[in-house]
Formats: sequence, structure tokens, C-alpha cells
Amino acid sequence: MLYTNAILITMDQEKNIFSDGAMLVKNGKIADLGGAADMKEMYPDESCQDMCGDIIMPGMINTHTHAPMVLFRGLADDLPLKAWLEKYIWPMEKKMVNADFVKWGVRLAMMEMIASGTTCFSDMYFFEDAAAEAVNGAGMRALLGEGVIDFPTPDAATPEEEMRRLSDLAAKWKGNDNVRISVCAHSPYTCSPDLLLKTKKLADKLKTVHHIHVAETKGERDSIAASLSGESPVKFLQRLDILDASTLAAHCVWTDAEDINILAECGVNVAHNPSSNLKLASGTAPVADMLKNGVNVSLGTDGAASNNNLDMFREMRMAALIHKGASLDPEACGAYDVLEMATINGARALSMDDITGSLEIGKYADFIVVDTTSPNMTPMYDPVSHLVYSANGADVRKVYVSGRLVYRNGEYLTMDAGEVYENIRRLSGGIYGALNG
Repeated sequence: MLYTNAILITMDQEKNIFSDGAMLVKNGKIADLGGAADMKEMYPDESCQDMCGDIIMPGMINTHTHAPMVLFRGLADDLPLKAWLEKYIWPMEKKMVNADFVKWGVRLAMMEMIASGTTCFSDMYFFEDAAAEAVNGAGMRALLGEGVIDFPTPDAATPEEEMRRLSDLAAKWKGNDNVRISVCAHSPYTCSPDLLLKTKKLADKLKTVHHIHVAETKGERDSIAASLSGESPVKFLQRLDILDASTLAAHCVWTDAEDINILAECGVNVAHNPSSNLKLASGTAPVADMLKNGVNVSLGTDGAASNNNLDMFREMRMAALIHKGASLDPEACGAYDVLEMATINGARALSMDDITGSLEIGKYADFIVVDTTSPNMTPMYDPVSHLVYSANGADVRKVYVSGRLVYRNGEYLTMDAGEVYENIRRLSGGIYGALNG
């Protein structure tokens, strides 16, 4: 199919944008792209689809979430992280989380993500085989990892059992480009140094991403500094020699200039979660300084229990605005910088930039079509500015993964929305009963 008459935002290294562009997709991959007139002349026999002046851009990549936690959306709000986790989330997870919870929670999360333009996400949770089956069935793309922690989880009595589960998952899904498996150590304050070393060793053995929460709160930073003679979480992880280009460090809110230099020197990828960090009053990560120092910063929503939505358009706008205000610099985190964070930087963070994250020949055709005719998108002088500051998830018309149409104007083409909602009502009833019982 030749998609024509589109504003084509490629996110490639040259930052090419075609105001009247076209893209040729064959066998699920991008075969060519460029100006519409030239493309029509080069491929006169290809079937054409007129995009009517809408924007075609790479599908967005949510690099840090806990997808099944959509079932806990609104369960406990207006609380600091420690109280939120210890009084509400962890007790409810112990009561409610099982394979059925994950199976339907992930499906609901994917519905929300797909409808708002996300084609790929990185997840840290439990019963991730159920999540993998859901992702593969929906035709979405995801990097999935079991959360490894120093106490029993809903699906494992010990960290060793969780890591065996991860090894089995990696073997099962090896070679599947829709589903990849990561190793997720929860954090430096919930994993012993020995466990952190073991999870990193397993990630290296599997040649995959090592995903971990880092320096999310002031309390975390202060407690680690107190127990380790002033070391920050970043310096502590560096001393363990587990920071490198395969590290995906979520949050990194409480980091100083020395920490940022370490992140840059080690090639660490940061998943920035501005909405969750603000809602939990964790603070604001020094992302502008990270970008200036060459750190690859991507964007995540965190789980819907602490956000409370999975719309990456909202997350882009938030990321662009808060760093201008925090730094008193209107040029901090410009629109294109933030769009990179939501697309190609995310692909780099997940070690998927060879297959997705930008519109380039040979990559999978993971792209979204954004309406340019809605009131909030009119008039349009700069499409990149509009995507970051004006657009929202409701402006997404169509979503394609590997060239396959998975969503069109409110219609899910790879999932039964009615079935999902029916099961969510069943599960949320049980959660409400447990919460109030």
C-alpha cells in the first residue's frame, strides 16, 4: 500500500519531515518514503490510500509502565509513594493479582494505549506470560519483564523462582518480534546487592534489557545515602558495575550533576515519567540537564494506578512544560526533543531502534495517523509543535503495527472490546469488595 497526501514525520537521523509525503509499505515493513509526487511517479502500479492531509508519524513507545495496574486506576490517590505502595498497592496485589487479572488488565491497557497512538511498551509486572499472550494476540509490540524483588510476589515465593520464570519466558518468546523479554529488578531499596548482581547477570546472559526503578524519591536517595556513606542510588549501582547501555533506569528524579555524568558515561537509558512523579510528589527529574549531557531519555506513563492514564500525548505535553518551568528556560525540552523521547529514544532504550521508533526503509511499519482537522489542531503552522502542545489521544485516527491496521476511529480490529469490558467489570467488582471488605 502507498499511503499518500500525508504530513510525514519520520524521526530519522536527518529529522526529515515531508509536508506532502507518501510512504510505501510492503510485507509489514517500510519499503520507501518521500515526497508524494515523486513516490506516485516511482510506484504507479501500487494501490494508494489518500491520508487527506493527516499526519503520519511513528507509533509512540511507552518505556515504563505496569500495564495490568489499570485495574487499580483510582484505587488510592493523593498519597506519597511509600504510603501508596505499602498501605494500598502491595496489599491489594497480594489479594487480587493472578494470571486472570493480568490477562484482562493488559488487554484494557493495550486498548487505551493503542487508541492514543502507542504501538510499543515496556512492562514490569507479574504473570507476564499472560501479558505476552495478550500482546501477541493483539498484534502490538512489547518488552515484558517479571518484577524481581526481595520478598514474595503474586507469582513467585522467592526471587530465584521469579528469575527461573524469566528464563523460561525468554526461551518461549525467543525470535518473536512482537514480544521480547526483559529482566526487571524492582529497585535498589527492595533488592539486595546480591540480587541486583544476579538480575544483571541474567540480563547479560539473555542479551536483553535490565529494567529498574532508580532514584525515584528523596526518601530512597536519603536512605541509600545513610546506609552507604553518602552514596546516591546511581553511584551505588555504578559501584556494583551494573550500569551500561542495556540498563533502562525508570524515573531518576533525585539525581545530581555527578549522577548525570555517570548515566551518560555508562550509556544508561532513562525512562522519564513526569505525570506519575508529579502526582506522587516525587519531584521533577533534571531531564534538561540529562539531554544536554547526552543521556538517552525516553518517555513513560508509569502504571495507570499512579498516573492515572496511559496517553502518551498527555505525557509529551507534561514533559515539555514542566522542564521549562523548573529551569525558567523556555527552550528546555523543545517540542522535537520531546517527540524524540516518545518515539526513537524509546526504541533505543528498549534496544528496538533497528526495527521501530522511526519511519525508515527496512523498519517495521509501526505508525499512527493523527487527525489535522479537529479544532485543537487548526490552524497548523508547525506539525511537531501541534503534536506536543495541542494534540491528544482522541486525535488518533488509525494505528498500524507491522503494516497491520489494529485500530480505526474507535474500532479495535484485533481485540474484542466488549469481552474486555465484561471481564474488567467482573474483576473490578472483586477489587471493590476486597477494598471495602
